[in-house]
Amino acid sequence: MQIKITMRVIAGLEATGKRQFIRDTDLIGFGIEGSAKGKFSYFVETRVKGSGKGVRTHLGNVDHVSLDDARQEARKLLSEAKSGMDIRFRQDEEEALPETLGAAHEEFFAVKKHKLAPSTLADYRKTFNNCLKDWKDLPTKQLTRGMVQAKYLELLDQKKPAYVNKVFRNLSSVLTFNSVRPNPCDVISDKDLRVSVESKTRFLSGREIHEVMQWHFTYRPKVTSLLMFYMLTGLRRNEALGLTWGNIYDDKIHVLDPKNRKAHFVPIVGIIGDLIGPRKPDDTKVFPFTDASLRTALEKFKGQVKFREDWNIHDLRRTFSEHMNLIGYTEQDIAVANNQASVGVTRKHYLSGQLAKESLLKRMYEDLQRQFYYYYYDNGGEVQKVPDGWLPADIAIEQQLTREDWKQIAKETNPTVQMPDDY
Repeated sequence: MQIKITMRVIAGLEATGKRQFIRDTDLIGFGIEGSAKGKFSYFVETRVKGSGKGVRTHLGNVDHVSLDDARQEARKLLSEAKSGMDIRFRQDEEEALPETLGAAHEEFFAVKKHKLAPSTLADYRKTFNNCLKDWKDLPTKQLTRGMVQAKYLELLDQKKPAYVNKVFRNLSSVLTFNSVRPNPCDVISDKDLRVSVESKTRFLSGREIHEVMQWHFTYRPKVTSLLMFYMLTGLRRNEALGLTWGNIYDDKIHVLDPKNRKAHFVPIVGIIGDLIGPRKPDDTKVFPFTDASLRTALEKFKGQVKFREDWNIHDLRRTFSEHMNLIGYTEQDIAVANNQASVGVTRKHYLSGQLAKESLLKRMYEDLQRQFYYYYYDNGGEVQKVPDGWLPADIAIEQQLTREDWKQIAKETNPTVQMPDDY
């Protein structure tokens, strides 16, 4: 696509699911490249005088570099290429490369600790230590494309492709951060080595939701309160586990340290208040689980319900999104509820939606609870959108029922279910 690049053009950028190039008609050789997921960066492409070789280099993300600065840098690089300089290998004199790959990672962690979540930084450390520890003292300049290719293929024989892809995706990010150009990890895409991994699509069906709710309302094991909380709010595993009562005020559950560092909240509507229980001291955890104890409780619960396919905590976040989509909410609505980063530049900068967010979330949570009650009471778990005007057993969804009320309703509705002695 060729067009004069303006701020209006940048504001209208959207993900298309495919790689895209927008080339400027005013400054030949300057443009914007967009990834399939909607990340856009400025680039310069030209031929180096004397070699005839076509080269391309990136100038930075459109969210972080102004259009005027990008144009100015592009003109400088185009001029250098005309003098015979390969612009791919430029390096700022004041910014020397870290001596070793280990030092490159430490530099990355030191600077990114204020931007990335602790869990994300821990993941970078873990993948490097698990798979690339023998490269810790390797001089950064000595890492070659051949070494990356050999290590990638070696690890594919030892670990799952999804994990190997993550190892080198993390390494590539660290090298890019440290201005290692060209990035030797590019060999994986250049030679089409990356093993495709099918995206996970597991989510709980209406019948499975029915069964989780049946256990919850009838027996009230602690773990089902947390499982239903995940299904009804879309929060990530650690976002819910990290909640304390100090995070709950003004009728909202405030998620202060989400994965993307963007503050988020959950309005307390309907059964959500019952799931978190009565007020406790501010420093008390809302859900009394650690990672380990939740894993144990989940495995025990899965042994009781015995669903046909295995499932995990993140599948409950996907359950939230899938059933929100079923009842008619858009991708953008669900992204707001999931606190996901906006893929469109316009939406991110100009349509953040904070004024309407609380009203939207209240409506979404109420509608999803109504859908889940439909699975539980009248439909036996068959997946279809709840009919207009439907009420569960003549009980209004908005009515605030106590824990004992729900327990009595559940026993009357499902008298055949028996509680295992050892549960």
